[in-house]
Amino acid sequence: MENRKTLLLIARSAFTEALRPSFHAVLLLTGVGLIAVSPVLSSFALGDENRLLVDISLSSMLAVGLFLGGFTAASSLGDEIRRRTVMVLLSKPVPRWVLLSGKFLGIAGAMTLAQLSWVATLLLAIRHRTIHSRFIADEIPVLLFATAGLLLALLFATLQHRRGHSFPAALSPACALLLNLAAWVTLSLTPEGDWVSPLHQVNSNIFAAMLLVHLAVLVLSAIALTASTRLPTPATLAVTVGTLFSGILAGSWGNGETWSRFVPDLQRLWISDGLIRGGDVSLASLGWACVWGLLTILGMLGLGVALFERRDVG
Repeated sequence: MENRKTLLLIARSAFTEALRPSFHAVLLLTGVGLIAVSPVLSSFALGDENRLLVDISLSSMLAVGLFLGGFTAASSLGDEIRRRTVMVLLSKPVPRWVLLSGKFLGIAGAMTLAQLSWVATLLLAIRHRTIHSRFIADEIPVLLFATAGLLLALLFATLQHRRGHSFPAALSPACALLLNLAAWVTLSLTPEGDWVSPLHQVNSNIFAAMLLVHLAVLVLSAIALTASTRLPTPATLAVTVGTLFSGILAGSWGNGETWSRFVPDLQRLWISDGLIRGGDVSLASLGWACVWGLLTILGMLGLGVALFERRDVG
């Protein structure tokens, strides 16, 4: 019971601290911007433009999430180890596995909040479609609601900053709330102006793809947190990026190879290629992919605990 309360306290503190760095706001807005321009980029495609729109957006979510998770993990634990501030916690009867697990839960919460903003932006992009696949009259409500949501979030964060609060910490929840509100309102409006269920406007396979991309980002965040127990920030980012590329290669070219057994096969969580070809995601496949992702996270955290237990932080 005592460890559970300590775990929750560390997770809440890590969540708050993960939202405070300026790089969180920069990468959050970078992800929103990259997804927002996907309707423009996909209009140059020779195939199904709307499927390419989803592929570009999912790739942006994975790439920006990779760096956000890496920087957040490195600053959350790695910097505390190097500054010796972690000794404040370890000087109390706090097991190291509780500290590491609490840090990951806080980081996961911050990453989920950022992903909610990116998911909302992707839903707005899907409702907008590519630049020349809808009449401009149909695009105006999407542009108005999306712009209003983002501007209101920035205004709220600015006002909070003037009151002495953290700008990035105020921006992330405001973006998640207001962009999602804009997305679901616009999805409820048909091109003819009728109100319908927003779920009718988006293919359920896209929700599955967004869930698995978020799970892949959490896997990479767990790897970054594990690496930060021993490595400085640049090396932590290098390990995280290297794991992503080697994980993709393991799924594509590593079948039967010995080295591929020691690398997470992140292709299990990347279904965008199948969506472009018109495939569907079964509930069983989605469930097994989620189980694999969660087990991989637990395995990475277990390795991190083993490395952290032997780390001299005194």
